[in-house]
Amino acid sequence: MKTVYIVRHGETLLNLLNRSQGWADSPLTSKGTRQAEELGEKLQEQAITFDAAFSSDTGRARQTARLILDHSGNESLPIKELFNLREASFGLFEGADNDVMWEEGGKAAGELGMSRKSSIDLKIKALTGIKNLDSIDYAEDFQDLKKRILALKETLLNTNASNILIVTHSLYICCMLYVLISEDLTIGKVPNCSVTKLNVNEGHFELDYIGRTEEL
Repeated sequence: MKTVYIVRHGETLLNLLNRSQGWADSPLTSKGTRQAEELGEKLQEQAITFDAAFSSDTGRARQTARLILDHSGNESLPIKELFNLREASFGLFEGADNDVMWEEGGKAAGELGMSRKSSIDLKIKALTGIKNLDSIDYAEDFQDLKKRILALKETLLNTNASNILIVTHSLYICCMLYVLISEDLTIGKVPNCSVTKLNVNEGHFELDYIGRTEEL
């Protein structure tokens, strides 16, 4: 059996400003740094160790992963950065107000009144709208993201590690659960530096919990 601890990166400057942040990046705030350090300390208190660590290749995920490992007794463990763990690209909406992006993307997909709090099934529809509105041809829809998630799935199944840390992004985590666990999940986002835990048995992914910040 494999256990996968999926962590959303700590709070960033663009999170604080309620700006969209897919392939765009911004540094952790002082609060975000603290969140990552405290999560590492909680992991150590609960005697959770890792034999593999993967992060998105964005700075905010890399920084979060390093802080978690350094504060959990896993400081010697290297981090493997993966493009497949990046957040969805929002194209010309990168850096835009989050609520405006989801409202406009939803409207273009025939779903009115959407916001950053909308559920994942609606956001998946809105990604199509965002891609259709994107004049610079960088935005990704759900099918683009799904390809990367399925590639990650193969990476996880093929690693010999049994206790795995992943640091990635909120929408990516919601889409990952939608693809690997169930399309019935209505989660729309997970908190910064929260943990979502999956167990892998004979190639089958099972959900333990979503978005915890305390008992892990």
